[in-house]
Amino acid sequence: MPSKYVLQADFLTARPLSEVLGRENGFGLLRLLLAISVILAHANPLGMGTSDLGADWSHGQTGLGAVAVAGFFVLSGLLITRSGMRLSTARFLWSRAIRILPGLWACLLLTAFVLAPAVARHEHLLDGFWSHPQGPWEYVRANWSIGVNQWSISGLLAHNPHAGSFNGSIWSLAYEALCYVVVAALAATGLLHRARWVVLGTVAVLYGYTVHLALDYPQLRAPGYAPTGLPDWRLPLLGIINMDMLIPLGLLFGLGAVAELYKTHIRMNGIAALVAFGILVGAVRFGGYLVIGIPALAYLLLWIAAFTPRPLTRIGTKVDLSYGVYIYAFPIQ
Repeated sequence: MPSKYVLQADFLTARPLSEVLGRENGFGLLRLLLAISVILAHANPLGMGTSDLGADWSHGQTGLGAVAVAGFFVLSGLLITRSGMRLSTARFLWSRAIRILPGLWACLLLTAFVLAPAVARHEHLLDGFWSHPQGPWEYVRANWSIGVNQWSISGLLAHNPHAGSFNGSIWSLAYEALCYVVVAALAATGLLHRARWVVLGTVAVLYGYTVHLALDYPQLRAPGYAPTGLPDWRLPLLGIINMDMLIPLGLLFGLGAVAELYKTHIRMNGIAALVAFGILVGAVRFGGYLVIGIPALAYLLLWIAAFTPRPLTRIGTKVDLSYGVYIYAFPIQ
């Protein structure tokens, strides 16, 4: 009986995020579930040539895959900001590099020299496969630095709804890495510790611009990557950065960063989490996903991470499979 009342008190009482989000949390579980959600989302377009799972239900605002990527960026914003405040800039960048690059390189090699030849044989296009100007060697060379500069290999998968792409999942890595660079710069200049309002102000500007974009759509049904009209950036190593994608992804990452920087001020409450869930579902279905759905998603994920049952908090603590599931799922599918 006492434990029941304790659980009720935890659910109803508003407590600071810094107090409820300890070392035992649900980040590992959430990342794995989000990665699996991306697999499910890819199943429809890759297997049947239809739209992303949930895209029609949301009236084109978003889909399961896009929501999963959004969740990744929120969680990453919190965890990467925490890491940036704790580590030296050099160690922070090194830890990020060894987290992403070896797995990416292994995936590129497997895709180019195992999966692509198998596809070429299946499509009876082995002749010229190795000498093609966009062959497997060029695929690895073009994509080794995170930025995607070549999607196809030797003209294969022309029937693919993603226009010959062997790995559509890795598009988001350049945006993630750019966020890492921003955090490193803020940490190196001391702004993360001494002027956290800079991060809050930047997120507020991004959110205001996002609202501005959504106002042009009936019932605020703006797509998750609403056209901005802003020119793309071409950055060293990261390749082309599309502003239509950078704005919402930067906002999502920023929401996670703000949660970490202001964790003593943000209150977590079970009733608020239920309200956030209702807002998220309602916004996805009826409109306003960019305006109210994204903040609701961020709050809901943080609440789940804080109150994940203890046995489930062990998922991902020793071996985090989410990154591998994410980058390998598309070529395997």
